[in-house]
Amino acid sequence: MNLTRNTLILIVCALIVLGGGAYYFFFFNTGTGAGVSGDTAIASDAELSFIALVSKLDPITFNTAILSDPRFTSRTDIRTTVVSETTGRKDPFAPIAGTVSTTNK
Repeated sequence: MNLTRNTLILIVCALIVLGGGAYYFFFFNTGTGAGVSGDTAIASDAELSFIALVSKLDPITFNTAILSDPRFTSRTDIRTTVVSETTGRKDPFAPIAGTVSTTNK
């Protein structure tokens, strides 16, 4: 594989830029701030109103009466069993023994 001088310089520059970006991303970009934490004080009225609205929400409940409905309990399994069969020839495209091939040459 012949690399011209310009191609080699371009590859080296790209590797240097990618390496510098990775170094900056992993070592200098660590101060992005704290994430969500539960032990911080509430900072605004908007947060207080949001917490008040969330506390008014009812928990989600599911009606499980459908599971005892006769239409549900009378369902039957309609799967069919798969009967295993013998395997075929090892090479299905090979000529069959005892026959004459009639292919065009």
